[in-house]
Amino acid sequence: MQSMEFTKEALERSTKAVTMRPGVGQYTHKNSAIIENGTACLVQEKKFNMIVDVPSSIGGGGNGPTPGALVRSALTSCIAIGVKLWAARADIQIDFVDVQLEADVDARGEMGVDDDIAPGFLDTRLKISARSSAPADEVEAVIARSLKYSPLFDIFSNEQNIRLTLDIAEADQNFAEGNSGHA
Repeated sequence: MQSMEFTKEALERSTKAVTMRPGVGQYTHKNSAIIENGTACLVQEKKFNMIVDVPSSIGGGGNGPTPGALVRSALTSCIAIGVKLWAARADIQIDFVDVQLEADVDARGEMGVDDDIAPGFLDTRLKISARSSAPADEVEAVIARSLKYSPLFDIFSNEQNIRLTLDIAEADQNFAEGNSGHA
């Protein structure tokens, strides 16, 4: 387990690096999701591999968490980690962070039953609980700052640009060079 001092020093080094050389902090994340048979999807990013699937109730194998579960987990974990990182930067000890998320959905949107219903989350509620000996207003300020700079809170809160490219091959043909999705 990293100490608050270790975390603060690492953040200070990283902040100094991207301040002095902005290009150091500009990069592209690459991720691929491959399905060959069934619905179990092998997701690869850097050295990490994950199996993502959907439940049998909608035709899947239930062999891993659903994409929605990963999205919700990504948001809550990003917020929880961000609170701890920003607390370390502010020299405020926060002993415990719990981020709870509730997301309302209407499956009619995802299933194409009703075009007037969004396929995604209709309403999302977050509750952040923290335990600290610091004054509550200082902890609240850390949480507010962490949300302001949270990449995933931003993605959920603001419209994003997505550019889509399709590469369709005949069943007996290979994909164009570099577009196979295999890392």
